Amino acid sequence: MTQRRMEHIEILSPGKNLEYAKEAIRCGADSIYIGAPKFSLRHEQGNSMEDIKALVEYAHRYWAKVYIPLNCLLFTDEDINLAKQMINEFYEMGVDGLIVQDIGILEIDLPPIPIILSTNAMCFTKEDAQFFEKCGVSRIVLPRELTFEEIRDITENSNVEIETFCYGFLCVGYSGNCYLSYIENLKKTQSSDKAHYLASNHGVCPERCMGNWTLKDNNGNIIRENDRLFNLRFLSLDKEIERLVDIGVDSFKIAGREKDLKHVKNSTAIFSEIANKLAEKKGLKRLSSGRTILGFKPDLSKNFNKGFTDFFFNGRKKEMYSKYHLVGTNVGIVEEYNDNSFILNSDITLNIGDKLRYQKDKKQVQSITITDIKDGRYIAEGIKDDITGLELYRYTDVKGFKEVEESINYRVISVELDIKEQNDKYKVTAIDEDRNKIETITDKGSTKYSADELQKCLYKPDINCEFITDKVNSEKELFIDNPEALINQVFELLRKERAKNRPIKRIQIEKNNYPYYKKELTYLANVTNNSTKSFYERHGVEKIEPGLETGITLEGKRVFSSRYCLRNELGLCSKTNPENMPPLPWHLEQLENGNKFKAEFDCKRCSMYLYCEDEGK
Repeated sequence: MTQRRMEHIEILSPGKNLEYAKEAIRCGADSIYIGAPKFSLRHEQGNSMEDIKALVEYAHRYWAKVYIPLNCLLFTDEDINLAKQMINEFYEMGVDGLIVQDIGILEIDLPPIPIILSTNAMCFTKEDAQFFEKCGVSRIVLPRELTFEEIRDITENSNVEIETFCYGFLCVGYSGNCYLSYIENLKKTQSSDKAHYLASNHGVCPERCMGNWTLKDNNGNIIRENDRLFNLRFLSLDKEIERLVDIGVDSFKIAGREKDLKHVKNSTAIFSEIANKLAEKKGLKRLSSGRTILGFKPDLSKNFNKGFTDFFFNGRKKEMYSKYHLVGTNVGIVEEYNDNSFILNSDITLNIGDKLRYQKDKKQVQSITITDIKDGRYIAEGIKDDITGLELYRYTDVKGFKEVEESINYRVISVELDIKEQNDKYKVTAIDEDRNKIETITDKGSTKYSADELQKCLYKPDINCEFITDKVNSEKELFIDNPEALINQVFELLRKERAKNRPIKRIQIEKNNYPYYKKELTYLANVTNNSTKSFYERHGVEKIEPGLETGITLEGKRVFSSRYCLRNELGLCSKTNPENMPPLPWHLEQLENGNKFKAEFDCKRCSMYLYCEDEGK
């Protein structure tokens, strides 16, 4: 059993683009993950090499890190060669790590850059973690579906860094083993060579799972019709970070490279505040430097959400978000209702554009929108009932959204100046919060300052400057004509000193023959190229089935895997309600594209699988 010694807490935020990434750093991110021009699992969120280089230079001012997801499956030698070329370029520009799904990348000759195993690589167990640690992987991003005990089993039995998701969008299926978009495009193109580049494992996902489904039993009876059966709530482990720190989790990842700027600002600020409190409580440090000066008050209600869940972290429960559930913040009780207007008994003020939900007599949940406010009454569209006495829940807070979107935020590194006379000049010593130290000489002037007056003069937060002067020490009054020129000179010297002293992790993967704990791999291992095949063969795997997206037949193949179970969600589990069980197997139709699937349930593993009913042809 491994006893982990934690030193740092890392909040890892999404960078949709250069602007969003910089804002995340200003709001407290210790590190950023930002998509490459190609092979990123968010196809629409690729970034130019020039922007990535600019971000690296900006982030490194704060000793923050930049990780690049190259986490698509690769299919050809050309894919592998292009990935290798990009990796070398990222290494040269100082990128701090690569997030990869395709294990074939470990088989190529790499520069000494840390390799992070993507959640799509499906590392579920301590055996997985131990193996990839032996192969030189620096960090593993764990699947969102794991429980606290499963995470602890991994952290206690490995030394590799562990990263967990703490907030954001949830995929209902196992990342890496969802082939729904591949099947949809296989039908359109009739070519696996085209379809696998249009699939979720290559960063193209139409998110059909969140659309509308009809569910029938084996006799054709409808269980649910035109329902968003797989549209889960958002993940939030804001109450669980301390427990994860205590068992040795190194990094906490916020999902959302495709989300808007307020999502990035607000969620980063929330989890940065949590990390600050824990760091102080446990005697730890943040991974990066500086503190935030925020122009808004962080609150989860200021992000769009579908309600929150800890998923399976504390065990299985009903997690489905659909038209049957209330979500958002309770804003009060309706005191009086009349003709699409109401008076709210609450200290909370609603605004035009706010969206709310209510439920009457356990019927279907209804959504309403505030359209006007007159004489203390809220006028809304969408009200279908007399809502007198009902609680309202706000899931879109227009004013809160706007506050975050328009906020100006600063990230500042504390600097202390010590100024002493030296031969009719001043010797200025500057020390930052990381104990980086510089010295410089400046002329005396005629404008008089006390130490406190000079500090106040220099205390000017600026989004283009990472430093702030928090303290000036001097035994005598100071005579300085141009404080701005002096501090610019000091800051420039500090930048150079910080660049020289910035902690850099460089790890060279050395190939070995450490045996993999499995001798056979099925199509679910996603072996889609010769490099990946060679890697597993070198590690003793004797039988390797090609990945599903290489064009193998779909007959009898699992095309979707999930720990989420419709039988449990709908109260039709054979363990808890066997007398009301509709006959199996069940059948699902995805209404947006017409694809049909057979649903099977593995009660031993408490999992759900889908199979194509028409073999994807």
